[in-house]
Amino acid sequence: MTVRDALASWQPLYLTAGAAAATLVGLLFVGLSLHIRVVVAHAEVRSLARVTLTTFFAVVLVAIAVLQPTDSAIVLADWLAAIAVVSFVLTVRPLRDGLAGGRGRALGPRTIVARFGVSGLALAGLLGCASLLAAGRAVDALDLLLVVVVLLLVVSVRNTWDLLVTVAANTPDDDR
Repeated sequence: MTVRDALASWQPLYLTAGAAAATLVGLLFVGLSLHIRVVVAHAEVRSLARVTLTTFFAVVLVAIAVLQPTDSAIVLADWLAAIAVVSFVLTVRPLRDGLAGGRGRALGPRTIVARFGVSGLALAGLLGCASLLAAGRAVDALDLLLVVVVLLLVVSVRNTWDLLVTVAANTPDDDR
């Protein structure tokens, strides 16, 4: 079985996942922009917003990578590895900033670590998918990729909920 054959049956799923993630990115922007002052005022809220956006965008990029017309497992593996590494790099600074938020935190350190930790675990799984593809185990890689994408979406939706609730709770009554 070629990589193209293995990917063919998965493409509708990734089309749906990519579209859902792109839609949720838009909703995240709308939800946060309604109370942007609260987001700007709290480093940990900004950090969680950044990592959530990065995670949603990683799902969009994974969907694009899977939907590309290729017969090469190495090309797909390279894309998945690059997405994982860049996404991980983009989450390091927000994690540091979120944990250094200091007094007047809107989110607790445990919440921040948990949200970033699950994202990091999923990104490590994405690297695992790239390794499986490079080793010629396309079916195993695609099975793991499904778990990774679902985990990324679940943690992103959970982060979005935390962000919206936190922003609402920290919005002055006269701004509501």
